[in-house]
Amino acid sequence: MSSNLIVLKDGINIGQNGAEHDDEYLFRCFVDHPAYSQMVDLNSPSTFLLGSTGAGKTAILRMVNKLEDHCSDLAVHDMAMNHIASSDTILFLKSLDVDLTLFFQALWRQVFLIEYIKVAINAADKEQFDFKIARILNSIARGRQRDKLEKFVDDHARSFWNTIDENVVELSESLAREFNANFGGELKKFTGKAGYVHSLGSQQKVQLQQRARQFISSSSLSEIPSVVSALSDYTRGRQDKFFITVDGLDEHWVDDDIKFQLLQAMFEALKGLKKLRNFQVIVALRNDLYIKMVRETPSSQRQIEKYDDLIIRIRWSKAQLRELAEKRIREMFKRKYSSEQVSFDDIFKQNPDGKTTPWDYIIERTLRRPRDVINFINHALQASEGKSAVSKNNFLQGEASYSNLRLETLVHEWSGTFPAISSILELLRDKVAYRQASEFMHSRFIEEMYDLLGKDSSCYSDSMWTDLSKFVNDDIHLESVSLAQQVLYRLHLIGAVGLKLREDRPWDWIYETARPVAEQQIDSSTKFRVHPMLYASLSIRK
Repeated sequence: MSSNLIVLKDGINIGQNGAEHDDEYLFRCFVDHPAYSQMVDLNSPSTFLLGSTGAGKTAILRMVNKLEDHCSDLAVHDMAMNHIASSDTILFLKSLDVDLTLFFQALWRQVFLIEYIKVAINAADKEQFDFKIARILNSIARGRQRDKLEKFVDDHARSFWNTIDENVVELSESLAREFNANFGGELKKFTGKAGYVHSLGSQQKVQLQQRARQFISSSSLSEIPSVVSALSDYTRGRQDKFFITVDGLDEHWVDDDIKFQLLQAMFEALKGLKKLRNFQVIVALRNDLYIKMVRETPSSQRQIEKYDDLIIRIRWSKAQLRELAEKRIREMFKRKYSSEQVSFDDIFKQNPDGKTTPWDYIIERTLRRPRDVINFINHALQASEGKSAVSKNNFLQGEASYSNLRLETLVHEWSGTFPAISSILELLRDKVAYRQASEFMHSRFIEEMYDLLGKDSSCYSDSMWTDLSKFVNDDIHLESVSLAQQVLYRLHLIGAVGLKLREDRPWDWIYETARPVAEQQIDSSTKFRVHPMLYASLSIRK
């Protein structure tokens, strides 16, 4: 392509930040990532697509919805989960410290079972639905499990025509009716008198807890496993495939005080649904939510090693990202230059630092994610308006804008998990890129962190600030080494730094390993390096 035909116009870009707003490029320029094949393979145990913001989770889910014949998208923000979370029944059970995990697992299984039957039956009207469900029932041997399935279908006859939020509301009200039949008197006292549970004697409270646990175990939701077993007999050996995709878990779909319990219950629930051999639920989950879910789950309930089988961690190679960039650049110019092929090298010709190629320079400043590459290229193109190629100065202008965006995005993504992360990142500003962990492991570090975090009230909800405050007030003992380990653990986890734990080991970057290091692995001999994506925004000296 002759470069003098290219004119970079105002607003030019190779795609939007989010896949949900990127139809123009997403479907035409999709890179066939191995994660897609794994997620649609019904023999794969994987069901959760794990990655940071911009890793391509939503893009893969949207392609599943586009390419698979029988697929339904479950929007969690439409599920009215707060209707359950704020119900008197749940509030009463929580006040008794009753573990709701089993109830939430059954809730998810019921939601997914109803959605599965809806997408598998795909009936235009009730007559067609009754005909198809009768065929399914007739294919299952008579017995207790078939009876349970038949009762489930009868009890939820309306649910197969409802919206998801209507089903959740009905489920909440059904639970309330069952609960009232058993605990009506106690519930009235709870709602009518503030602090009722606290006023109970220890023996009364234990008795109520035991009754409540028995209720959860024997409620109508406890029959779900039998329904799953009956359907698993029907799905055995079938060739048809049905999918449900779940996205938006990082949005505000339920209050935080119950969100992570619901997430952990979803993991357990979907393990049980693997018995349905022609059914796959594909869930997009952001890294920070998964980390916080693990932190919020009581240690007695954690089964993190078992969750690994359910997870695919999205990783991108340089070659895959180059393919993505080339496809999008060609698409960007295709309409105007239909007879020509415009490539990355036609646009980016000058080495930004005199030695590194433009592509390698961009890749070094990403967390190996599609959105990073798209954002960097977009900022460089927009800095080059009216020109036929990106000059060295325009490239570096683009880098500065991109770096500021990366810093803002990191803070936005992780402040829910670590409220003090913005202040912690300031520890890197105006310093050199390569440093020793021992720089933080001195007696004054605790005072410095107390002063740093104390300037920003948003840090006050962070566990690190809680520990610092307790130390200052002589409530706990705190070592500077332990505090430094926490700081570097967080910076590594969010991708801001790489760690060299030992001289004989390579640098550890979270985007390569997809696994956090243990805080105890960090000691005074550990080296750390600021990620180049933050050089410009934090004025890092190379």
